[in-house]
Amino acid sequence: MALATIIAGCDLSTPSDLAIERAIGLAVLHRARLVLVHAQTSNAPSTETDNVIAAQLGEVSAAIHAEETVRLAGKLAEIRALGLAATLVSRAGPPDEVLTAAARDEGAELIVVGTHGHTGVSRFLLGSVAAGTIRHAPCDVLVVRGEPVRAGFRKPLVATDFSAEAARALARTTDFVEPGAPVEAVHAWQLPAGSWGATLLGQARFPWSTVRDAVLSAARAQADKLSLAHGGALHVELVQGAPAAVVTEVAERGKHDLIVLGAHGNRGFRRFLLGSVAESTVRHAACSVLVVHVAPT
Repeated sequence: MALATIIAGCDLSTPSDLAIERAIGLAVLHRARLVLVHAQTSNAPSTETDNVIAAQLGEVSAAIHAEETVRLAGKLAEIRALGLAATLVSRAGPPDEVLTAAARDEGAELIVVGTHGHTGVSRFLLGSVAAGTIRHAPCDVLVVRGEPVRAGFRKPLVATDFSAEAARALARTTDFVEPGAPVEAVHAWQLPAGSWGATLLGQARFPWSTVRDAVLSAARAQADKLSLAHGGALHVELVQGAPAAVVTEVAERGKHDLIVLGAHGNRGFRRFLLGSVAESTVRHAACSVLVVHVAPT
């Protein structure tokens, strides 16, 4: 499915600029319409603020608003100069709520956001705007990290548990990469809950290694089936461990620039309970992460 409308969060920060650069690259790739969304902050003074301070705050607020207006207009003109259709939506409210509302109003297929912190310990501090947007979005969400790149991705890694959600994430990946870019997949396999306790009984009483062999064999069969469905061109790496930890480690080791994975539950109350694997991966990944939501039924 090609992208027709892309929402890009724009708060004029460095992470926001990174997200917009990537959004421009994807818009060029698909000739998509790009909608810059800016959440206006409320600078209304408290009722307890005296008149002098209120006047000063008002002047500062007006100056900030004027500067934002100039810079937003400049961003919009820059994008239009590339021959892309671009519009600006500027509304008051919490950024994640403004972004998700704009995505619904515009019928967007994708929201692109930046996040503060992308290396070392700081990358574990997922920005609240990115987290809130992922949880409440009506469409796929791309959280951008890395260097400013005005293009599609070149080395994606798809996390798969061989579910329907993972299959859709894999199918969506081609919409986000440069033509001919190789796609790889990883599956994190684990022993059944409680298997670790079998080692206390000893190999003679409970040959737990047979359980391990059976689980790995089943995972390998699923991986072979998935690879065959893609003409044998898809490499699926099998790694034992917790899914989020495995995915982020494999992505970093392989120098992937994008992780793609599905989000479980996106309608009604369930959409507020973003799968822990998706949230943890976005929080800990060193590269950009695309969270693919299940298509509405």
